[in-house]
Parts: sequence; structure tokens; C-alpha cells
Amino acid sequence: MRPLKLSMLTAAVTTLMACSTEPSGSADSNNTASSQDPLFCPASISWVTQPNSPPSEIPGGGQNLCQFYQFSWQWFISLLNAPTGEERTFLNEDRYAIYLGNGQNSCAPNSLQSKLFVRGDKDPHTTSEDFTAPHEMNQALNNAVLYDQNGNIVLYETRFDRGMCNVAQGSATLPAGTTEIKTSWRKINEKDMLNYVWIRSDTNNNGELEADELYGMVGFHLVISTKEHPEFIWATFEHTHNAPDCQKANQPTADWSFASEQCTSGLPKPDTSCAFNKTIDPTKTGDSPLTGAPTEVCQVYAQGTADGDNQAKHNRANIISLNEQLSKVFKRMPTYNSLRVLAKYELVGGLWLNDVSQPSSDHDNQRGSIQLANTTMETNAQQGFSEVVYTGPQNLQPAANCFNCHGYPGPTNNASVSHIFSSIHGSSK
Repeated sequence: MRPLKLSMLTAAVTTLMACSTEPSGSADSNNTASSQDPLFCPASISWVTQPNSPPSEIPGGGQNLCQFYQFSWQWFISLLNAPTGEERTFLNEDRYAIYLGNGQNSCAPNSLQSKLFVRGDKDPHTTSEDFTAPHEMNQALNNAVLYDQNGNIVLYETRFDRGMCNVAQGSATLPAGTTEIKTSWRKINEKDMLNYVWIRSDTNNNGELEADELYGMVGFHLVISTKEHPEFIWATFEHTHNAPDCQKANQPTADWSFASEQCTSGLPKPDTSCAFNKTIDPTKTGDSPLTGAPTEVCQVYAQGTADGDNQAKHNRANIISLNEQLSKVFKRMPTYNSLRVLAKYELVGGLWLNDVSQPSSDHDNQRGSIQLANTTMETNAQQGFSEVVYTGPQNLQPAANCFNCHGYPGPTNNASVSHIFSSIHGSSK
């Protein structure tokens, strides 16, 4: 892949405001110096032309919602970039180790390119039998599994920055810059490769990468701490063709990876037979075949936001404006550039705390996308832990967001928010 040339981005830049990545503004107004619209959140072309220099702290001091989303997008772009034209940064095992599961030393050197299996421990419903690849590829809550519209199971991978391996086992704190990445993947064909971040993975564990073991990324959780935010910034991204908006009428009904045209056409009040967001719960751990009946999925809370949430209007608008600006840039990039495919992905939202000295259990202390959930990783938690099927906007319930599972007690014990830190060394250290 040839280096990116600025001249090739000229047409795209016309849609972007000439702005700094450190906009000014108050925590309440979200005003920026580059726009008269207080709901506008500016992107910078430098994020794309200089993708290997994401900020270590929230730009502008984290004084408004916009700055947290600027931080999230900059990190996403950096992690998805392929500096040498070969391997995307987040897939570099030397920098971001693959979590192998309980009992295995994930910090030891290995030659794995990827390891798609069940996601990391998330809640009390998971069991000690988790992570026995290739059978246990289940989602959170009651060993639930998700199948796309082709009837193929969704697989997961967890990675973490190598710096975690140098933190003393049993430490109550994790340093600034600690990063965890969780991704979800669906089987794709070679013709789909231009539309997905893709990998090949030996999911049948026979030691070979076969022609049909090609997977496209459909979800990306980014969890990263900073000095000013030890509770971690929780951001999630999805493929734009994953699932429709549950509460929206007159939207495209075809070409969704996780929703049929028939069921989508009935939104926002679907036929009850569609059973939106009802994942399959195997009768026992490990009973998760690679193929099954397609799951009907829709996104309950667009931008992870419900009416009445803190700064709801601003939150939605900031996320939407950033997504729209960057999508235009990515679409105009040359096909050989590794970042062009990001036009197929969007920021769903992010979550953090207003006062990091206080616990996340104080709901009023949470900021950003209060109903944050990824349709491919928290499909059945979009309305809480009761696995509520979406039937319409008349009886919505709050989502079980990141802090419901990863409780933050305070800065002196932020290591407890990680569900993998205690087991990354396995039993060998």
C-alpha cells in the first residue's frame, strides 16, 4: 500500500471545518470556535493524515461531550490504521496481546494472528467453563449466541495493551493508557472484503486457515484510561449495515446483516413474531453451533441516548456530526488506503464519569451515552439484564450500560473495572 497523499484528500477537506483538535467550550454549551452551531462537533483532517498520534488525554481538558468523542474517533482511526500497509495496529500482537482466557498466559509470546471465540467475562451469568474454543463463542447473559441473517454465528476477540503485563498482579490500580479492545466478527465472502475490516481465523481449530474462514468486523469496543479519567473512556463502534434503528420509521429495510427486510419494515412497532433482540440461549455452556436460525436485531437507543438523558440532544448531535464529517473523508480516500473502509463504520457513543472521585454506581455521575450498548456484543442487554424483546417505543426500559457490568468504585481501585486483568498471566506467574 502506497503512502497517503494529502492531495488525494483535497475534495474531502472542503466538508470539514478548519479546526483544532482542542476546541474550546463550556461543559454545558459544547460550543466550539469553528462553528456557530453549538450542536456541531468538529473533526480534523489531521486525524486521518497523521493517524499514529492519538492524544493521551481528552483534548481541550474534557470540558464538553464533543471532546470525548474526538478522543474516541482519533484512537479508533489510529488503531485501525495499517502503518506499513500490511497489519492494522490493533491486530499487532506485539502491541496488543490476544486474551486467551482463564488459566492461560496471555502475556507469553505466541504466533497467533487472531483468536475468535467467546467474549471476555462480563457478568455473573458466565461460567468457569468459558473460553474452550472453538465451541464456546457465546455473547453475554445466559450464554446467549447471535446469528447473522446468513445463519452464521458471531465470534469475538479480546485484546489488551502489552503494558498491562508489566503491572504487578493483584494491583488495585491500572496506569493511564491502559487499553482493552473487544471486537465482534461475522463470516463474510471475498466480495465483501472491501466493505469490512477483515481477518482470517482458524475457528475450527484444525491448524489451517481455510478459504471460508474469512471474517468481517461488525463491532469494536475501545476501553482506555487516561490520567484524568481512571474510570476509563468506554466507546463503541459498529458497522453501518449491522442493524436498523428500533424506534425509527421510514428507514432502509434491506441489506442489514442482523435484521430481515420483513421485520425491519414493521419498525418502530414490529410484528411480535419478529422477537427483536431475542438471542438464543443454549441449554448448556458450549452448545453453540457455528450455524443457527438468524437473530432479528435492532438498535434500541441510537447514539446510546434516550430522551431525558443528561444533555441528550447535544450528545446525539455531537456523535452524528462527527460521523458524517469523517464518513465523507473516508469515502474520498484511495482504495489502497487502509482507512478508506472506515466509511463503513460509525461511532455509536461513549461513556465516562463527570466526577472521577465518585463511583459509577451514582447514575447521575455518568456522562455521554447513558444507554450505550453494541448491537453485536450486548444485543440482549439493550433494555437491561432481563433480556427484554423489543416490541415498540411504548414500553422501553433502560439499557444495561458499560458501568452496570464494569463497576468503578473510585480511583484507588480502578483495576476492578477490568474483567481480564486478574487472569492475563494465567497460572504461570
